[in-house]
Amino acid sequence: MPKKRHPSSAAFVIFVTNRHATGTDSANHTKYMNQAFIRPFHKIHLNQTMYKEIESVIGSFKPKSSNGYDEISVKILKCSAPFISSPLAYICNRAFVTGVFPTRLKYSVIKPLFKNGDKTNMSNYRPISLMTSFSKVFEKIIYIRMHRHVLNNNILAKDQYGFRSKSSTEIATYELVNEVLNALNSGMFVGGIFCDLKKAFDCVNHDILLSKLEFYGVADKAGALIKSYLADRHQRVIVNNGMRYSEWWEIKNGVPQGSVLGPLLFLLYINDLPYIISNKSKPVIFADDTSIVITNPRSADYEFKASLIFKNINDWFQDNLLSLNFEKTHFIEFLTKNCQPMDIHIEDDDDRIVNTTNTKFLGLIIDNTLSWNGHVDWLMSRLGSACYAIRALKSYMSQGTLRMIYLSYFHSIMTYGLVFWGNSPYSIHIFRLQKKGD
Repeated sequence: MPKKRHPSSAAFVIFVTNRHATGTDSANHTKYMNQAFIRPFHKIHLNQTMYKEIESVIGSFKPKSSNGYDEISVKILKCSAPFISSPLAYICNRAFVTGVFPTRLKYSVIKPLFKNGDKTNMSNYRPISLMTSFSKVFEKIIYIRMHRHVLNNNILAKDQYGFRSKSSTEIATYELVNEVLNALNSGMFVGGIFCDLKKAFDCVNHDILLSKLEFYGVADKAGALIKSYLADRHQRVIVNNGMRYSEWWEIKNGVPQGSVLGPLLFLLYINDLPYIISNKSKPVIFADDTSIVITNPRSADYEFKASLIFKNINDWFQDNLLSLNFEKTHFIEFLTKNCQPMDIHIEDDDDRIVNTTNTKFLGLIIDNTLSWNGHVDWLMSRLGSACYAIRALKSYMSQGTLRMIYLSYFHSIMTYGLVFWGNSPYSIHIFRLQKKGD
């Protein structure tokens, strides 16, 4: 088993300490649960697994060569499946009976994934957990039972579009855009609050999460198993392509990013958020991306409603020990071309939202008139370099290789959200740029 030691490098500490979000246990979150639901849900039943289910789970994994600290990849696991499925089924069933998740499966390696911005700023990296392959199998078996329980009891809010089957970012975007257009066509005042959370997955409080899971029926041995899964987890950070590691450090908050169970646990953590938002507003939530469309036919009521909703969601985040990034949390007043904007300021005590005319929503830049000009400008900048690279490589690469490069670096970016911005008169510039790569 890996030794538990403290990190020796400050460069690593930033990633590790992000998971130690400060804050005390809060009982305030329970009032939201009672407001959202009439009563607690029926308890889950963890039915035992069989070796055939273990083999099926292993078979569903992609044959990747990446591995956790134990250096056993999924590719090796798939080759060994016929020989290890029965022992794994026995160990998994013992975990169900005892409510104890195997200790050696709770160690993960963190690989920093660069997002954008300054590469020397550690906050511009997303920590991805490389779990052991055996942990993925155990988590998948637990996930199947929890997911079935969630679906059968209709637990997840309909306004949550993340990590769900038959859902996508484009469906979430359609709901938001459709709500705005319908309100504008009805002559109503329309605004949108676009929230940005600080390290949402890493700041999940385990005590609050376990309390909510118990309310949703994940109790008794199932609740003990999830508590064991979250407790005494350790991680270390890998940099320089595996040349350097930090020491092992205990994780006291958060759900592991890159895990099988993590996304479902997070959805259940924030599941009661949409229920605190009053009428004449439409929440659109994709995992931790929370946006609210506010509509009202009267200007005074519209401004009051916007301030009230912001106060409610800000209180909810604080009571659930999550933090809004107020510099990146925006308020947009949507307008028709002939309308003048109102001077609205949304604030709660010392917390204030930035007023803006455009913001990024699920990879699309939305402006206050839904003209999509800002998104097209952003695409022009990003696709221009791809187009230049394709033209430069044209004399040296085969047609098939060039097609792969085009699909990866141009077509996939251009087609995302095309159903929304493609009708903009400004979109012609993108299609002209596309022809330049021919």
